[in-house]
Amino acid sequence: MHIQEVTEQFSLDRVVPYFQPIMDLQHNSVWRYECLARLVTPEEQTFLPSDFLHLVERQQSVAQLTETIFHRSAEYFRNINVAWNINISQQDIVNPDLPYMLAEYLKNYNDKRRICLELTAATALNNIEQFKSFLSICEKVDVGVFIDHFGAAPGNINTLLDLPICGIKVAGSLITQLTDNQETADFVEHLTQKADNNDIVVIAEHIEDKGTLDVVNDLSIKFAQGFYFCQPQAETSD
Repeated sequence: MHIQEVTEQFSLDRVVPYFQPIMDLQHNSVWRYECLARLVTPEEQTFLPSDFLHLVERQQSVAQLTETIFHRSAEYFRNINVAWNINISQQDIVNPDLPYMLAEYLKNYNDKRRICLELTAATALNNIEQFKSFLSICEKVDVGVFIDHFGAAPGNINTLLDLPICGIKVAGSLITQLTDNQETADFVEHLTQKADNNDIVVIAEHIEDKGTLDVVNDLSIKFAQGFYFCQPQAETSD
């Protein structure tokens, strides 16, 4: 894929949310959705953020991208009674206006507690004081936070598990090792128990096949996400 191909078509107006379900394993049902940014060209070509995010950063439009995905996701789910997450970046957590913007928009939204922000563990750990400040603001306006790729980055995971976050997503790099590496399985079970003790939801991500799902089901993880269930789609099945 050539970057020039994206450059010629790039516009925030063409960025839309795609939705991937996070499954409740106990009830075999959709628990919530992750809203993922996709660039769709007039020719209906679809590009991942890794293909166009550098252009967003070059235009200093990261905040506008986050707001675009938030607003379009919020409108999509306005009359659908299901919870959902959007992804945020390092630039977003140093933007103190973001939680207030979300809170203002959600004043007329049915059950704003359905909505959470999601960022990677590496971003949180590498900017821990900024993240703590951002998390404090989110608490004030009742916006929840999830930590993605949990366990993939070096750092003290207890630092994050001791914070008032809503949930963690166990990194796919750990999940894929569960069937072959007992040490990894023990580590995932340990962090799951620690999270449960702190009322933090645990999600296994990158579930690609039934064998991996069976191993996850043997642990105390109650939620999962991955292509085995569904790839990101422009519309949900609700």
